[in-house]
Amino acid sequence: MLVSIDELRRYMDITFSSRQEDAATYVLEGLQSELEAYIRRPIEIHEYTETHVIQASSTGLPTASFFYDQSLDTTLNTGISVTQPPVGVYLRNTPVVTVTEVTLTNTTGDVLEQTEGIDYVVQRYGIDCYRGYPNDVVTVTYEGGLNGDQIKMFRLMILRAASREMQNMHDDVVGIKDLNSRNVAPLQTGFLDSELLALKRYRRKQIAG
Repeated sequence: MLVSIDELRRYMDITFSSRQEDAATYVLEGLQSELEAYIRRPIEIHEYTETHVIQASSTGLPTASFFYDQSLDTTLNTGISVTQPPVGVYLRNTPVVTVTEVTLTNTTGDVLEQTEGIDYVVQRYGIDCYRGYPNDVVTVTYEGGLNGDQIKMFRLMILRAASREMQNMHDDVVGIKDLNSRNVAPLQTGFLDSELLALKRYRRKQIAG
């Protein structure tokens, strides 16, 4: 989780019981999931493996063709030019941080390991493939997601929402033990509209299929 129970405890300046710590775990996990659902991307960097099928409508690339024209310069030092447009593979957990492995499985079942810089190029949104035919399967293992540790706003928003949730729980428990309502208005749970508006800049505009 991006925010730990210790950070929430320090933020609220209170001591949690063991049951309250369990509840705080549920709250923090739920808020992070809610935030990631809103911005449509993870807020921590993790490793993922995805498979994508090159669609028939995509430009089929000859398996013997590179993204440069070798006939222009056999030394590959000058004269590099694009001979075929690449097929974009849009990964789900962007931005892409590193790509560790890419394989291509053709329609005959052969698994071909792809080489960065020759068979594919890493982009922020995914990879551009320079080899393959329609219906070939591209498998990508990569690390992706936003680095929430460097975006302090994420941690602050989760702390604010979690403290409201924990305060509501505390008021409910105290009221039950006293057998009397404390006449305390419940705080809004989840993220406020104003908080989500501040985070809108990080929202992914479109989800790749």
